[in-house]
Amino acid sequence: MEFIEAYWFETTVAVVALILFLYNFTLSRKLKAYKKMATLLKGGSLEEHICKLEEGSKIQTQQIQDLQQQLKALREEIAAYPHCWHLLRYNAFAKTGSDLSFSLALLNENAEGFVLTSIFGREDSRVYAKPVQGGESKYSLSEEEVEAITVAMDKRSR
Repeated sequence: MEFIEAYWFETTVAVVALILFLYNFTLSRKLKAYKKMATLLKGGSLEEHICKLEEGSKIQTQQIQDLQQQLKALREEIAAYPHCWHLLRYNAFAKTGSDLSFSLALLNENAEGFVLTSIFGREDSRVYAKPVQGGESKYSLSEEEVEAITVAMDKRSR
């Protein structure tokens, strides 16, 4: 009987110690959370802190909207500049050497820009620049210029 009473006593003490440990652990965690909140508030009330957070959130939302508008404006500006291009090298005259002549088409998203052509000959070289609107020019285009424009327009859709 003494053995059972001793076992019961030790078990009870262990259970009570476990309960006290858990209670102390929980209380310690709550105290840490309270200290953290008190540090965040820095002497102000919780309502004041929430109002400051809401104000900061509104400012950040406005800044995000401003950045989105700036990004949209930049995208529109970039689309206007020629960034679709193709360079075609070729031999303009038979038996004159290698592919020293070229046509370079520079277009934007709307197929607007120009085509630059250099014709290399034995005696002289000539350079021509022709504006392009909607993939076409009001000036007559050579086969090479048309090909350079067509390939540049294909790159535009990618």
